[in-house]
Amino acid sequence: MADKPCHTSQFCIVNFKYYVMKIITIEDEAWQKLNSSINAIADYLKRQQENSYDDIWLNNHEVCQYLHISEKTLWRMRTKGEIAYSKLYGQYFYTIGAIKDMLNANAVQTSDEYVKELMARGKSYIEKGRKLNTGKQ
Repeated sequence: MADKPCHTSQFCIVNFKYYVMKIITIEDEAWQKLNSSINAIADYLKRQQENSYDDIWLNNHEVCQYLHISEKTLWRMRTKGEIAYSKLYGQYFYTIGAIKDMLNANAVQTSDEYVKELMARGKSYIEKGRKLNTGKQ
């Protein structure tokens, strides 16, 4: 039966393809080693993904845009010691990790999921901004 779109009836018959699954057996010890290696690789990749942006430095302007706050509010946070920063030649810089720590320390009735979503949006914002600044598309 050829695959034709259904135009005249409510029900369509779909061609099903059957796939043969091969079963491979290995000894328990070999399986444990393989499974352990896979889990180690997954853990490593997860750590790399989580920490990959924590060490990126942002300037005042980027942090203010990222957090949707004014420079004066950021100044208040700095002077109260609410956020870690570095000062170089009169300019202030902050790591994403420091911002994340500050957000987590001040989180009220929020979930890890919200913080992760916020961080994902921040990563996307930074990547887009950096691409525009360097002229890369």
